Amino acid sequence: MRNRYQFWPGILAGVLLLPHPGSTGRAQTAFAPAVGQLNQHTNDLVILRFDSEAARKQVTAPPELSVARLGDAVAISGTLKHGNQYFAVTSGAQLWDFSDYLYLAADIHNAGPQPVTVICRAEDPDYAGWHHYSEAVARIGAGESTPVLVFLKRKNAPAETLRTLFPGMDALPDGFMPHWSGLDPARISKVVFAVESAGPELKLELRGLRGFGYCDPAPLLAPNYFPFIDPYGQFRYAEWPTKIHSPADFAAQQAAETAALQASPRPVSWDKYGGYQAGPQLAASRNFRVEKYAGKWWLVDPDGRLFWSHGVDCVGFANTTPVAGRAKFFAEIPKENPGNTKVANWYMANLNRKFGANAEAKAAAFAHQRLSGWGLNTVASWSDENVTGLDKTPYTKMLYIGSPSLAPHLRLPDPYDPSFATSARRAFATEWRTSGRDPWCIGYFIGNELEWRGGPDFINEVLTAPAKQAGKQALVKLLQHRHATISDLNGAWHTAYASWDSLLTQTNHVDAALALPDFAAFNEELATLYYQTVQTELKRVLPEKLNLGSRFNTVNPITVRAAARYCDVVSFNKYETSIRNLRLPDGIDRPIIIGEFHFPAWDRSFAANAGSGPLCEAQRADGYWYYVSGALDNPQIVGTHWFQYLDQPLTGRGDGENYAIGFVDVTDTPYDALTKVTRELGDNLYARRLAQKAP
Repeated sequence: MRNRYQFWPGILAGVLLLPHPGSTGRAQTAFAPAVGQLNQHTNDLVILRFDSEAARKQVTAPPELSVARLGDAVAISGTLKHGNQYFAVTSGAQLWDFSDYLYLAADIHNAGPQPVTVICRAEDPDYAGWHHYSEAVARIGAGESTPVLVFLKRKNAPAETLRTLFPGMDALPDGFMPHWSGLDPARISKVVFAVESAGPELKLELRGLRGFGYCDPAPLLAPNYFPFIDPYGQFRYAEWPTKIHSPADFAAQQAAETAALQASPRPVSWDKYGGYQAGPQLAASRNFRVEKYAGKWWLVDPDGRLFWSHGVDCVGFANTTPVAGRAKFFAEIPKENPGNTKVANWYMANLNRKFGANAEAKAAAFAHQRLSGWGLNTVASWSDENVTGLDKTPYTKMLYIGSPSLAPHLRLPDPYDPSFATSARRAFATEWRTSGRDPWCIGYFIGNELEWRGGPDFINEVLTAPAKQAGKQALVKLLQHRHATISDLNGAWHTAYASWDSLLTQTNHVDAALALPDFAAFNEELATLYYQTVQTELKRVLPEKLNLGSRFNTVNPITVRAAARYCDVVSFNKYETSIRNLRLPDGIDRPIIIGEFHFPAWDRSFAANAGSGPLCEAQRADGYWYYVSGALDNPQIVGTHWFQYLDQPLTGRGDGENYAIGFVDVTDTPYDALTKVTRELGDNLYARRLAQKAP
């Protein structure tokens, strides 16, 4: 059977590396176009071949699996218990050093009769379940072979030289991303493989582990490296099949995409909202609602059809990057921001080149055609009102409640402040005339990633607030109820407050561990007040609109329980490989929606020197498929929203984020591997959710 990764003739890996100024001339790693494998080159780091019995013994597996040498590979075979199983390769006494490489490549052949999904995770010795690792997903058909590429994102700080050369950018060359959980590539101790399949029989061949994509800092330090952004906002030093080189390319790209969308209209089983027209007919209403059907939670659209929200955030045109003080980054700066010389928007400049007059209106209408053709049925949060206002695709909206912060360094409104309820009422009243009357509006996320701290240090943040802060006054009042006298509190906390007034006016920290019981009590009171107030004010003004929660990015069980009591849907931003087993605390049975997740495309930016091309793109799509498939199998989850519609600028948005995380790139060109997978899921969305097809 053919390999699933087929590449374009004449282009190695779909990403052709242009010479960087100052290049050391090392051989570049590349794919073999006809085979789809990563050819091994002299600069690859081969860490393990299984040509000896000692190497085989580095593979550990459970009793259900056998491990045997097969030439210079190891064959892992046996029964997949409950459809999945694990095995691992350990480094032994000497840790593996991948410092000079962007990827770990695990070369795998599936000799079994069923397709398999492989989740490959590289760990360093400090791995503790949530950090110090990187992982990737690959779907491998029966009889197919592929390297599984794990991008070795690294959290440890890069040399100051790079920070100086590339200011205002979170992701720096050579895989450094301080804001992401990563690993120490110089100390990799284990590679773990989780394997899943629809069938019980596993036959895999692991043919080796290697480092791939050499990190070469010399070009970055060369004076003529700049500019590294071309006139269309793209990375100058890489090539890929859909890269724009001239204005004429926009017309060709537009014609090709339009033809593809016309040949693949929205799934036939959907109603006008994207609900399951071929499914059960429930009671119709004026708005979206939540309901449990056949043992699983669902959204229900206004026509009474089951609806699962398959969406994408930030559908719009805002995509500026700072240019002041960084002019050398850019071959030229577009003039799409009249009167503002501090930022530029290459995406809008490219839309003007592509659509001509009234580009925003044309692009907004085209976005709806795209989403339905891609199998997506939701325009999610932070999307442009010129897009959501067209009544073509259901949408969610992000709302914020203005109120003083609970503490000076805490991004959390103070629900004890009288202005909180007033601001909430005002925010919902503003929506009453627009989205509040719109049946296409699913509901509202009210706040995003609020800092509901999950530990006792939370109480220390509140203690730093001034005496006039309503939340701090509420804390002191609660402490008075829990401790008969200030002496009792001092005894519990090992403090020396002279009086309750002294506690109110002081801003010093205490031993957070000693304050833990009081933290829990205050946290519960605070979260209850917050979510109860929001729900009361929303339903007072917009009784039929859904409260979609505040998108937790960390899990504080006390706060999540409060949200589950009052919100119609509990929301999370979950940047993980899978959410199949995501549940609410204490077995609470309420619907869940995912407000953000994504898997970046590393190969069109600084990581392009790895030459990973379409394989990287295909595995990003595999990651999407695995994540959303797991969500569809989860009885509580009612939707997933990818963040975001378009790539962030390579040179960073205002806060420095610069990740290739879009469905489209800066030239408005779609990532085809990703959109094909979203369409695959869209076609099977409801059949899988209703378990009419096996997972």
